[in-house]
Amino acid sequence: MRDKNVDNMGAVIKKARRDRGLTQEELAEKVGVGSRHIMALENEGKNPGYDVLAKIIQTLDFSADLIFRPDAVKHTAEQDLFISEFMACNDNEQRIVMETMRSLIRELRENGA
Repeated sequence: MRDKNVDNMGAVIKKARRDRGLTQEELAEKVGVGSRHIMALENEGKNPGYDVLAKIIQTLDFSADLIFRPDAVKHTAEQDLFISEFMACNDNEQRIVMETMRSLIRELRENGA
């Protein structure tokens, strides 16, 4: 019997890769494997070795919980990406992002979006 985490892993990797605007070839190059290996992980339910999985998680910058503890994840991959990008900003950039986000949310709510 297959582990549901394994079935979920390919979808998580594919989504994180696409969210970051990378092709399978680009991810493969960054991780140090062939593009066929990435394709097999994403589409064929293949298992990566620990080193490859760790490099993928680090390269795509997502929580391993998305694969191993999906029920414990309290936010989406998009939120995870936003948090990661936000945390990479300096204090001034974070202040500007927060002000912009608050203004955008206010406008969206006022316009019923």
